[in-house]
Amino acid sequence: MIENHLLAALPRKEYLSLSHDLEPVTLNVGDILHEAQGRIRHVYFPKRGVVSIITILGEKASVEVGTVGFEGMVGIPVFLGADIATNQAVVQVPGDGVRMKATVFKKTVDQSKRFRDLLNLYTNAHLAQISLSAACNRFHNVEKRLARWLLMIHDRVQSDTFTLTQEYIARMIGSHRPHVTTAAGALQNRGLIRYYRSEITILNRRRLEAASCDCYRISKEKFDGLFDK
Repeated sequence: MIENHLLAALPRKEYLSLSHDLEPVTLNVGDILHEAQGRIRHVYFPKRGVVSIITILGEKASVEVGTVGFEGMVGIPVFLGADIATNQAVVQVPGDGVRMKATVFKKTVDQSKRFRDLLNLYTNAHLAQISLSAACNRFHNVEKRLARWLLMIHDRVQSDTFTLTQEYIARMIGSHRPHVTTAAGALQNRGLIRYYRSEITILNRRRLEAASCDCYRISKEKFDGLFDK
């Protein structure tokens, strides 16, 4: 069973033709798949787990601008013709997937119109996600941003419980840890989540969506049914 949605959308014959170039890979928390301003040597197709695309603003300042799970691919700059990454890609929730050498990936895309069309659709949705993340971090309060981000993780981990520290969450949503503590406490007091020793459990998905901003809904709509075309 192909668990990455982008690869699963390929015709079986095309998938089989490129499968010998796909290498299984374990995604461990903290693994850096490519550095900002570093050469991209592989593109990754997660099956389980979550990868954050992070903009580095300084030695201690960073913010997440994109999130990748089983719906897509890490390494969009290669598809767009660049070998050097603008942002860092780091695993935030463990899992597994497959990867392909960037040089081989370029040749594969050139030879497959269907693969190229799928990547165009995914890239458009991913860029929309990046734009919404930037706007959300600028205009919405920490509680709404936290709710949006937890929903995005929940969509991709396919589990109601996952582990994330408040310090890490604060970096991802462009806030400070005390503000995240307050926001998480508010969501917990309302019965939307349970947060204990870095373990987060989504208790009421519907109400958590209501607590989020429209950025989550708009971004999700971009990915829903993306490859059913």
